[in-house]
Amino acid sequence: MSSKRTPSRKTESPTLIRFLNRKSVANTSSEFSATPKSLKVSQMSKKYQLYSSAFQKFNAKLNSKFSLRESLTVKRIGLSPARFSASHPVSRSFTLDTASTKTLNTTNGNAFSCQLLTYSEQDGASDCNQFAIEAICLPIPEEKYRKKVFTPRKELNILKPLQSATTNTFQKKGSKQKIPFKEAQQIKSWVLKARPEIEKMWRKYINRSNGIDPIVPVSMNYKFYIGKGNNSQLIKKFLSSRSWWTATSNPAEANFIWTQWKDRSLLSQFETAKDKSISVAENAQNSLFCPLKAKGNNKVYQPVEIDSLGFQSIIYSSSYATLCEEQINSINQKMHNRLEFNQHLSNKKGLYTSMKNYYEAIGADLFSFLPLTFHIRNGDDDSEFERFKEAFADMEMQKKIKPRFQNLWIIKPGENTNRGVGITVCSSIEQIKNIIKNKVNPKTGEERTFILQKYLERPFLIHKRKFDIRCYALITSINGVIQGYFYTDGYLRTTSHEYSIKDISNNFIHLTNDAIQKHSEEYGKFENGNKLSYRDFQRYLDFHCSEKKINFYQEVLPKIKTLVKDTMNAVFLKIDPNRRAHCIEIFGYDIMLDSKCKPWLIEVNTNPCLELSAPYLAMIIPAMVENAFRIGLDPLFPPPKGKFGSDSFSENKFELIFHQETDGKSLLSSAGIRKILLEESNIVSDNEELFSDDEEEKVSE
Repeated sequence: MSSKRTPSRKTESPTLIRFLNRKSVANTSSEFSATPKSLKVSQMSKKYQLYSSAFQKFNAKLNSKFSLRESLTVKRIGLSPARFSASHPVSRSFTLDTASTKTLNTTNGNAFSCQLLTYSEQDGASDCNQFAIEAICLPIPEEKYRKKVFTPRKELNILKPLQSATTNTFQKKGSKQKIPFKEAQQIKSWVLKARPEIEKMWRKYINRSNGIDPIVPVSMNYKFYIGKGNNSQLIKKFLSSRSWWTATSNPAEANFIWTQWKDRSLLSQFETAKDKSISVAENAQNSLFCPLKAKGNNKVYQPVEIDSLGFQSIIYSSSYATLCEEQINSINQKMHNRLEFNQHLSNKKGLYTSMKNYYEAIGADLFSFLPLTFHIRNGDDDSEFERFKEAFADMEMQKKIKPRFQNLWIIKPGENTNRGVGITVCSSIEQIKNIIKNKVNPKTGEERTFILQKYLERPFLIHKRKFDIRCYALITSINGVIQGYFYTDGYLRTTSHEYSIKDISNNFIHLTNDAIQKHSEEYGKFENGNKLSYRDFQRYLDFHCSEKKINFYQEVLPKIKTLVKDTMNAVFLKIDPNRRAHCIEIFGYDIMLDSKCKPWLIEVNTNPCLELSAPYLAMIIPAMVENAFRIGLDPLFPPPKGKFGSDSFSENKFELIFHQETDGKSLLSSAGIRKILLEESNIVSDNEELFSDDEEEKVSE
């Protein structure tokens, strides 16, 4: 290969990348045109000299499939047809501009900034089928290529234009390399000292975002009260593991009260913080680093990398705000695991009304996020029912054009229901009329409304079976500050029988909850406990839907997170208007994917099931609840000096997606005069369900 390189010391020699196309490979051919013969030399920096020359543009079409291979010794990368399968095609053409800087994404996800050095033809190659390009390749900082990292499911572009060169590519001379966190965990002396300091740092950042500075008690213990039901033993286990907490049978004397349903009389006794002055601290700087160094293999103390703990998803979130802190006495504080007016989110009528007002306020189409829905207040005499009949008639016309279209609708009681009680799938207008005529709830004697919602007839299926997605969110109202967090892990709930719209009465086809599926003879036949993790779902997409190239983590999950944030935007002004001090609540979101893998918000549950009915649930639910306590409970009630929590480090999987002082104020500012829609609080029944969402029947929609 004809090229010149400036001699340099071995320790300072940059990485060389060599792209090789070999004509000898079977079934490989390529065509090129307009090939230059030489390059001029120019100096790039004091340490490195890069050769570049202006040459004409040429197009190359590679008919073979190839991948990148990387040498562990000399960092040499070539093109090889052997390690790439037909299911993962790559770009067959690329264009090189004059001596330009390029981006190379390798198969292991690393990105490099490539400055072209030389171009030459192979000896004896008259038809230009053999060529070589040499380049200097520098690592690109993560934030520069995070959205462009190669994945096997996407087309590989060998060279991409690099927008800008970075000056901080190389580590500064003399700076100490960080010790990986997993390696530091093996150093017992460091763990013993670092764990309480890291926990203290975590609580400090959470408290800053709530504007509080709790006084740590010297010796007194906090008291907790746990109500019955929905795996209350799990909650008791977590609180008992905190040695600074003791149980009590009297909710009135407890600092923390956990119940299945909202204790309205208790909340009415909580202090209100709605008139409290809240201000953002000016010039606040947040830096995430390990407070203690560890002794490495070279016997030198070095900083420890703690990114694996997940703190950055909160502290470096665009929603994070540092507030001016107020000192409070923790031993005098109270907290409930329910928000005072959570029905604006978890009640079916409340959710529909809140989302309708929110999307109208921001000028968006409600039914791009929720299935077509009508709220019927006065039976078949309601004007909204007339609008429904028009929509129903239009879809009846579609049945004549699309024979597979069945015009199915799902009818839900608008309030005071859970576990699928009163929910029916209908296909005729007469059947729907007969249901909504019953305006009085036979169990409570109270008047009720109805939600008529279009049934998703073409859902995304797993092995021809229906499923929905359960994900979690945490909303905290501490010191009068509303914040919202999205849990980045979740699971899929599958049915036991193949999906068919011809049989709408078979619950094993259309319902996804354990209370229904566990009675099927096929329960657990396909998945353990009819549950799948996100990772399992991605494997299914890769293997069975490879032609669609769907990346669940990059394409679907961010859309689900956006839906969850929209719900928080919609209710933050009315879910806890009195700003009771203090409340937290875990919500369970039900999401469905249509045939194009678009997520649709179905409903939100105030009392998501915490039963560990499947092996995967035994992993995800305890981790999620413990994570929620570390955000909502521990910072407000810090341990006395000398007492610590778990012996192990916990990874945070909650991402901060809403803060009233950042997202809330921005929303109100952009909504303008329409912000009254966000403040509108229609009368929503305050009666709560007494059971978790999965204890009995529940329709996935």
